[in-house]
Amino acid sequence: MNSSFEQVGGSRPRSAETRQRLLTAASELIAEAGWGRVTTRAVAERAGLPLGAVSYHFRGKQELLSQAALETVEAIFPLRELANVQTLVELLGMIKTSVGNRESFDPVVSAMLLETLRESGRDPALRERMVTLLRDYRQLLAELVRSEQNRGAVAADADPAAVASLIAGAGDGLLMHALVDPRLDVTASVETLLALLSGGGGDVSGRP
Repeated sequence: MNSSFEQVGGSRPRSAETRQRLLTAASELIAEAGWGRVTTRAVAERAGLPLGAVSYHFRGKQELLSQAALETVEAIFPLRELANVQTLVELLGMIKTSVGNRESFDPVVSAMLLETLRESGRDPALRERMVTLLRDYRQLLAELVRSEQNRGAVAADADPAAVASLIAGAGDGLLMHALVDPRLDVTASVETLLALLSGGGGDVSGRP
């Protein structure tokens, strides 16, 4: 009997689809039960796949859960999308839209992020991959800050790396506060950050 990760009717294996089903199931279970309580059997059952599908695609439970966690974190920090951002106005507009749209918050993502942070304190390999992803995120922000400095939109004496860390921290902090306090005025917070980044001089509002 063919499983979904084997060849069917001579066609190529549906490996990508099966792998994604396992990752989605793992994410849901981590959020629901916590990292340590998830089993490969439970993941396979949630995905509607035979247990052997897990060992076919992953080298054990930790690799499966780590990959599911990293995909969730990557969705929060979309590096490919950020690489196309041209101005701080555009970047902070993305942050404002993301944080301001509270109805779009996925409780699975929130729980997954918390569990991933906890597990990264126990698993050096996972922590290193998280560190790499976050460093890449801050590097993209720092490059954007340098570009804005060159056109006079950001104070020239500001440290791009420090400003990048500030933006990243502000975005994460706004997200946390918005989740807890639905009355938070995200728009005012983002506009204030823009004003601070301009050093009170250059205009980063996007207005002529």
